Amino acid sequence: MNIEHYRNYIAIVETGSLTGAANKMHIAQSALSSMLKNMERSFGTTLIIANRGIRKIELTDAGRILYEKARYICNLEELAYSEVADCADGGTGILRISLSPSTSISFIQDYLSGFSIKNPKVSYELYEVPIAEQTEQLLNGFTEIGIANAPLNKPDEFNVLFKLNENLAAVFALDNPWLSPLCDTVTLHELHGVPLCLSRGCSSLFKETCSKDHCTPNILSINTTKLACITWAKVGLGVAIVPVSFSEIFEADVCYKLINDSRLKVSETFVTVKGRPLSPVAQRFLNYCSSI
Repeated sequence: MNIEHYRNYIAIVETGSLTGAANKMHIAQSALSSMLKNMERSFGTTLIIANRGIRKIELTDAGRILYEKARYICNLEELAYSEVADCADGGTGILRISLSPSTSISFIQDYLSGFSIKNPKVSYELYEVPIAEQTEQLLNGFTEIGIANAPLNKPDEFNVLFKLNENLAAVFALDNPWLSPLCDTVTLHELHGVPLCLSRGCSSLFKETCSKDHCTPNILSINTTKLACITWAKVGLGVAIVPVSFSEIFEADVCYKLINDSRLKVSETFVTVKGRPLSPVAQRFLNYCSSI
């Protein structure tokens, strides 16, 4: 079994057929079929079911496990080539990070902007995904660093490098009819009756806090991304309730005011997988984060 077997197997699964994989990998279909039979013989189990009259193949449970492991093996090979290149070049490479959707704006402003200036040859792959998918991406080696605003699944598998607390704030258009841009902070009482647009990562905390104060928030929308919340506010349909950092920059037609309530804080956690060496570019980035 070599790396090409795993690449070809991934192609079969992702294209959904031997024909599609043969076209993608520029290999004869008969050769792929023979390879698949040899793999099933080697593993001692059926990996793929090809039903007659149905073009798309079906994975067995064993086949699904092998698909995930094959992706991990191929990602490791790519990572190995990338790390060797990093060592040779001393500052190039791809930084792959999984982020909770509502964290991306402040993360880019607070960390990636400065790091990118100091490391202009580094490129980035950022994946804004829910917690469950963050967990899988990290464990499968698809990304190296996670920025999470809620506990990851399988927490024992991860190193927590550091945590940052952010306050929840109200973000609103300057000409909105509910809140004054001249106020210093906003209270929960002042948000009563105001149409609110919550980011999913902080919606539970906000609703629980309101419930403890015996008030029912007027929720207009709950959004996966922070940007979507702020867009609702920009067009004047509501007030966004999102986590903000003190260095965050907003466009000129909106402003933000912290919510004056010590309970309304969320944390961003930087994590890596335990026991897995980091690429030089990932380690360089973490060193940068700890220095600022």
